[in-house]
Amino acid sequence: MDATDQHDEYLAEQEEGDIPDTDESLAAELQRQLRDLDLIANYSNDLRRAGRGLPIDTSIRLRVELRTPLSSRD
Repeated sequence: MDATDQHDEYLAEQEEGDIPDTDESLAAELQRQLRDLDLIANYSNDLRRAGRGLPIDTSIRLRVELRTPLSSRD
């Protein structure tokens, strides 16, 4: 949530004083996190025993498939 506050402050500085709605920002961040958890849940079978590490090919595949969607704000 601190990142949301920092992002709002950055936007306020860029937009010459227009302060974004904090509630909207927090709601958007929570929605993003829920979306990410849903994406990760789709890979639960691959991740179930990841406590001992993943095979390299599985790790690479998951990185390729998940990195971009988990990094986006949309």
